[in-house]
Amino acid sequence: MQKIACLFSFKMSSWVSCQKIVFNLHKAYELNPNISLTNFNYSTNQTYDEIIQTAKSLVAIRPDIITILDHKPHPLAILQVVKAELNKKKLRPKFIFHVFGDFTLYYSDWDKLSKVLQDFEVEFVVASERQTKLIDKFLIPPLEARVCPFPVNEKEFHFEPELRLDQRKEWGLKEDELAFVFTGRLSRQKRIHIMLEAFSEFLISTKTKKAHLFLYGNTDHIGDQFLGVWETEGEYFRKINRIYKTLPKTVQENIHFMGSVPNRELKSVYQGADYLLNLSVHNDEDYGMSVAEALCSGLPAILTDWGGLASFELKNNPKGTQFIPVRIGKASKLIHYDYVVETLKTSLKTGAIHDRSAISQEALNYFGINPASEIIEKILTTSS
Repeated sequence: MQKIACLFSFKMSSWVSCQKIVFNLHKAYELNPNISLTNFNYSTNQTYDEIIQTAKSLVAIRPDIITILDHKPHPLAILQVVKAELNKKKLRPKFIFHVFGDFTLYYSDWDKLSKVLQDFEVEFVVASERQTKLIDKFLIPPLEARVCPFPVNEKEFHFEPELRLDQRKEWGLKEDELAFVFTGRLSRQKRIHIMLEAFSEFLISTKTKKAHLFLYGNTDHIGDQFLGVWETEGEYFRKINRIYKTLPKTVQENIHFMGSVPNRELKSVYQGADYLLNLSVHNDEDYGMSVAEALCSGLPAILTDWGGLASFELKNNPKGTQFIPVRIGKASKLIHYDYVVETLKTSLKTGAIHDRSAISQEALNYFGINPASEIIEKILTTSS
């Protein structure tokens, strides 16, 4: 039986998606009957003395594998101490890093860590095929990143058609009306302002009153820092509010800002909706936890083909995901705006006729905790 030291922050991340990712990854490890898993805390609020003690305790179990499940704090500081302790005991465990979308933001630390662990076997595990193309550019051959999607809890997100009627009653929708939903941060990088403008044009050009957009989440002020766009507190909210206020009243009536809700309520939202709409071009978009959960719930998705979102193609249900082209402009990442409007129009004509049970099953077969556990088992027992 393999002894695995599992390192992550016991203090939950402020990012809800990261909380779920770490918890579900940990569950995927726990499902493996052939490992002995010991958890170790590495958090931003630890003192250096506490880090030293954690490192000593970790090495004391003489692990075969050390796996890092979290993205913050960066593991450089603690693994420098861990290496010193391993050298004292002449141990050479394998290291497995589950890499998040912020990898490039901390590349200097990863570069330093590569020198610390140059005598050890190391695996980098990413959440999507698209992310491998990025990470592999930083890895020295023959080392290559391996893919294990950030897993979805099958017990929480699956096809539950019995929830649909109550959710639509809560929204005040008839069955012949279409509900598009967005769940996540309302930020510039998620292109909520373009979503509002495109949805408005779609409603006006089709003269329909039978399509609604529900936005779940709070605004932030991240801006688009890699393009030199910085925002003050509340600036993005004011921008999308100005856009909303300029729309015709008939359009405003069909756009609904729902605020942030507990994650457990989203499963009903996904059952009541007809399409997930996500136009993100976020620089760290390596995956998309909300997209994975929606698909596992059987909800068809309209997405940009940006970053990890492009990896949500369903091979057996190609209509389950539709992709909006994105290209890099001189000063921005450019969404094919007309394509968004036309896709919405097509969805209105198509209606809610998708085989949602089949979409859910295919998504769960790849994005669920159980298949993630099987992938992890292969990673634990083989080299890249």
